Amino acid sequence: MKRKVDNSYGIIPFYIPSEKIVEKSKGCYLYDSEGKQYTDFESGVWCANLGHSNDRIVKAMEAGIRQSIHHGYKFRNHPSEFLSQELVRITGLEKGSSVFLSSGSEAVNLAISMARNITRREKILKIHNSYLSAYGYGQITPGNNHIENVHFNDMQSLDETNFGEIAALVLETGGASIDMVRFPDYAFIQELVELSVANGCLVVADEVTTGMGRMGKWFGFQYYDFLPDIVVTGKALGNGYPVSAVTVSAKISESFGKNPFRHLQSHQNDPMGGVIGLEVIRTIGDENLLNRCLDTGHYFKERLLFLNAKFKQEIREVRGRGLMIALELDNSVNGELVSDLLFERGFVIGYKANTLRFLPPLVIEITEIDKLITNIGEILELLRQ
Repeated sequence: MKRKVDNSYGIIPFYIPSEKIVEKSKGCYLYDSEGKQYTDFESGVWCANLGHSNDRIVKAMEAGIRQSIHHGYKFRNHPSEFLSQELVRITGLEKGSSVFLSSGSEAVNLAISMARNITRREKILKIHNSYLSAYGYGQITPGNNHIENVHFNDMQSLDETNFGEIAALVLETGGASIDMVRFPDYAFIQELVELSVANGCLVVADEVTTGMGRMGKWFGFQYYDFLPDIVVTGKALGNGYPVSAVTVSAKISESFGKNPFRHLQSHQNDPMGGVIGLEVIRTIGDENLLNRCLDTGHYFKERLLFLNAKFKQEIREVRGRGLMIALELDNSVNGELVSDLLFERGFVIGYKANTLRFLPPLVIEITEIDKLITNIGEILELLRQ
């Protein structure tokens, strides 16, 4: 069901939405201008981990608006400093520090710039199927000569890499974008990180998508028992509000005195982002959402595996960790049609490469998962006929 590019609405068509207009978003639901309800299994663009218009976040925003939204470079503010302390705590980067920006792409590029400045090297290393950023050093284009790749779970590709040229290993441990939810093996990551550290490369954990509880831990790197030099967060840090962070170890913080580095951005360390990020972290802790994510994700994956057993010819694989889950369809199935039919039935999901992607809010109810599973089964049954 292809949609035509239409810029008659005054919006540059860098992506093609449906014809539906969203009027309201609340919890796990979106409502269009006709009053139809959609269950959001994508958390917006993987941002609204606490659900849309979360009451606690809205209340914190209202208080923040009355106090100070933006102040420029002459002042400090408590919210951003307190948020930095909390990020240092949950990342494990003791005595570290943070800077706050507006988007994940900005934060990834800043982390890379820091690493290049400190190491005096230029190249960036990543796993080939990971996504870094929409622009800059991390942009995946033929003209970006700064990026080196190792192949996913391929030990031999590590032997073929000159780590002595690498400024930073930028590690995404469960990307939802390029290869639709795949998790690297423990032994592969251990070897990759050990080689990087031994050769003086800085290790950057890109947690823009995988962080803030998405996989049942605060961060994806925590599944692999190593401590990065830099952690990048975004998306769910603001639960829909545009704030991102670069959090660095004490060693990196100290190095700025030896390697002067300057970076200014209009909304850097704005108090509003600090207020929201703090409330996001408090809410995840107060409501025990890490454990809830693990439990709900286990249930979701089990239900998809049950579906897989029923539709062995139609379903190729189920992948998931916490509430980052994918259902890969066989090439004999028109996956785009399945995605479109689900949208017509009131479910917002991700789709790419014949794979259905599910990253719902961490507060998703079991009943909504059951409804989705039922509808996927009904659609696959219809396509069999």
